[in-house]
Amino acid sequence: MSHEHHLGCACCTLPHLPELAAGPLTEAATPEQLEAAIEQAYGSHAPAQAPQAAIFHGGVIHTLAAEGNRQVEALGMADGVIVAVGALQHVRQAMQAHRPREIDLAGRTLLPGLIDAHMHILPSALYQAPDWLPLSPFLPPPRQQELNPEYSSQTIKQAILDALKQHESLPEHQRSHRWVLGFGVDPSLMAKWEDITADTLDALSDTVPILLMNASGHIAYVNGAAMRKADIRDNSEGVLTEMGIAKVLKVVPPPSLPLFLSNLKQVLQNASQMGITTLFDAGLGATPWPDLEIGLIKSAARRGPVRIAAALFTPPEEAKLDHWLRHQRPDLDNARNPRFAIKAIKLIADGSNQGLTGYQTQPYACADEHSIPDVPDTGLSNYPDTGLFNRMLEKAVDQGWPVLVHANGDKAMEYVLGGYRQVLTPQHGKPAEQVEQRRKLRLRVEHASLLNDAAIDEMAALRLNPSFLIGHVGYWGYSFKHTILDSERAQLLDRCKSAVDKGIRISLHSDHFVSPLGPLRMMEQAAFRIMEGAPEGEKVPLNPEERLSREQALRAVTLDAAWQCHMDHMVGSLEPGKQADLVILERDPLNDAVTDLRGITVHETWSAGAPAYLNRDTH
Repeated sequence: MSHEHHLGCACCTLPHLPELAAGPLTEAATPEQLEAAIEQAYGSHAPAQAPQAAIFHGGVIHTLAAEGNRQVEALGMADGVIVAVGALQHVRQAMQAHRPREIDLAGRTLLPGLIDAHMHILPSALYQAPDWLPLSPFLPPPRQQELNPEYSSQTIKQAILDALKQHESLPEHQRSHRWVLGFGVDPSLMAKWEDITADTLDALSDTVPILLMNASGHIAYVNGAAMRKADIRDNSEGVLTEMGIAKVLKVVPPPSLPLFLSNLKQVLQNASQMGITTLFDAGLGATPWPDLEIGLIKSAARRGPVRIAAALFTPPEEAKLDHWLRHQRPDLDNARNPRFAIKAIKLIADGSNQGLTGYQTQPYACADEHSIPDVPDTGLSNYPDTGLFNRMLEKAVDQGWPVLVHANGDKAMEYVLGGYRQVLTPQHGKPAEQVEQRRKLRLRVEHASLLNDAAIDEMAALRLNPSFLIGHVGYWGYSFKHTILDSERAQLLDRCKSAVDKGIRISLHSDHFVSPLGPLRMMEQAAFRIMEGAPEGEKVPLNPEERLSREQALRAVTLDAAWQCHMDHMVGSLEPGKQADLVILERDPLNDAVTDLRGITVHETWSAGAPAYLNRDTH
């Protein structure tokens, strides 16, 4: 794989996203046509409800306020904002002029709306059924946040065989255009890691083209028929990296615009059903049609059910960064739009550790047994010229942009911290006042997967803020410890507690599509750190010293996540004047007697004082 492929993460916006998005986005050639299509897609649904004047009481209400969490008796809201919290009598008096209705929580728990601080909306919508078979290691709904203990190459093969049977039932004229497409394949989470090759897939069919995307989004597996369709002649293994994937996707029938918009709406509705009221898209603008792409997400946010903030995807190209700096400005106050705002620039240092492309100091422990074609056994850097990274970082912060930098491997973290050190320390010729202003930008490191003590100390000194993909511990921890890395390096994974103890404000994220949506699940994984992929009897914590308290974990998906996203003035806690973004849960996740946090039922989600999701099973 050449450095020009711009690996991105197992997580981050895909380098071949243009090929995926070309069909639906170019079908709507202008912003006006796109808006009309969105209006049609949402037209069959009832319009968003108006904000309600209401008082909640009769249950557990956690404020998660900046000065410390308080459990209060009541909360009042009107005109989309929180009016008062505290004793019921006090709230009733404050709400008197609004003529509120009273809502009895009946023992349930009211929290600030939950926040996913790093996910990817567009790819998540593009890789949806019915066009793509779900081939991930996660169970189907309603247990979609749990690993499938039976996940193996055989389960993948069976899903493909079932799809091929459906292919045979199609009329003859439709078969020639039909592909079998699958997304979410993850050999690292198989009961026994088995590599997938062209021979594997040709044994299932050598006539129907098959394309399977790895869960990282940066590796794919194809059979001979797919390679013939794409005119790929120099690959006998059938394992593709970015350039090969892009070539295949150019000949795959694209999704229609109506189907894509339906999938997009479903992704956002799924988030609301998880109690999420704010999503942070950590890679918007990756296609050649950034205005259409940004307009699409902005329009979806306006219609609900979630607020959306975003960072602009920026490959290792100064020209792309210069384009953003000329044509966009960060809206850190949401002054232009309470539902949508562009907040930051996104840079990507390396690849994915579970995809064996994160940039490491030492080779992957499984390098001899499992490897990626043309990728060194220490992974790859997206910036072989670290001077380019430093210049781009300097340019962005110099113009007042917050920056998110993806860094998974320890070697990537080393040069990312070196770049931040250069732009955030006075001794590099910068006045102390300028450095102080830059540090106030709440600069982030995404995933920050492998952190030693020195790295954590430096992050604290520079006031850098990590956002942890905590599924690395919960889902992949056992594989990291026993296969991908080793026991010693796995101890450095997602060191949440060490960061918090240094006064660093952290967030947790799903990186959806990489791991499932679910802030309560993320909270559980941060609080317990159980290696869920381990065999029975070995499901023990990975580095238990790094467990967060329940309240620390909850803050990482509410107020501290909002703070990292420059939205804490609006959301993240239940305080007067903030937006009335709320979630009502069956049980209290701060109650020590509740251990299955991901299993807590979300009863209701409210956005700006209006119901965005009502659980039919509980109403």
